[in-house]
Amino acid sequence: MKRFNLFPEGDEKIFTLMKICDLGDEEIVDNQLPHLHEFYSIFWIEKGEALHATDFVEYSLLPDTILFVPPGLKHRMYLDKSVEGNILLFNEEFIRYNRENHIPLKEYKLFNNPDYKSLIVLDQTNCDHFRRIIDMIFREINRVDSFSQDVILNLLHLFLLESRRLFNQQYQPGENLSAETPDATIIRFKSLVEDNYKSQKNVSAYADMLRINPSCLNEVSKKTTGITAGELIRNRVIDEAKKLLFATNQSGKEIAFELGFDDPSYFSRFFKKYTGLTLNEFRRNSRKKYH
Repeated sequence: MKRFNLFPEGDEKIFTLMKICDLGDEEIVDNQLPHLHEFYSIFWIEKGEALHATDFVEYSLLPDTILFVPPGLKHRMYLDKSVEGNILLFNEEFIRYNRENHIPLKEYKLFNNPDYKSLIVLDQTNCDHFRRIIDMIFREINRVDSFSQDVILNLLHLFLLESRRLFNQQYQPGENLSAETPDATIIRFKSLVEDNYKSQKNVSAYADMLRINPSCLNEVSKKTTGITAGELIRNRVIDEAKKLLFATNQSGKEIAFELGFDDPSYFSRFFKKYTGLTLNEFRRNSRKKYH
């Protein structure tokens, strides 16, 4: 089996598992060009050597290395036919499926850390353990039935939990990151957004905090993340609104006030403009899918 997609094209949930050696020539070339995805990617390099690069960070991936790439990160991936391993692709929609206590993946340092270097290195014991998890997923793929979706989801969670355990043991944050580098700026910007998105939604406010020009902040954000500073702020607000609509019974008015909107009607228009759904439509559709 060269490639397995758990869900048909067009479904909001994504889960794909494939072997690196099954990548086509066109896919290999496409990966070498700067690009970004709307889903999470995991590359497990078992043999050979790959190269992963963002606009400002570049490093080799040696055998027994697992790389974790979040959505929205502009990057390049150099793979060739000598590289062996596995690729897992999935999105938040699948991870959230039927899980009431879901923790968003963006909160994992595994996928989001200051050095844009989200990887773990496996020793032989860990290689064997992770191989068993992948083998169980492949076995489940070959016996698809009414239980497969839940089984695969739980195996993916096990893979991520074991990865987070190793990452916490191995990750050492960079100590000498210059405050003038684009990486440092975007890290500080994201941190400020996380602390202030309910009260501050204008790029100029964050530019002032960072003591840079708003256009410069937009340029840095676009170059490092693929989206503008304004989009990054807006996406954080929308994500929180979706979380509250899905997980609470707060009214649209209550959510608007909690997110710092003085006018609930404006918040409703804002949400629909950027999601295509009204507040009630999103709440109804999301709960139908995940319960």
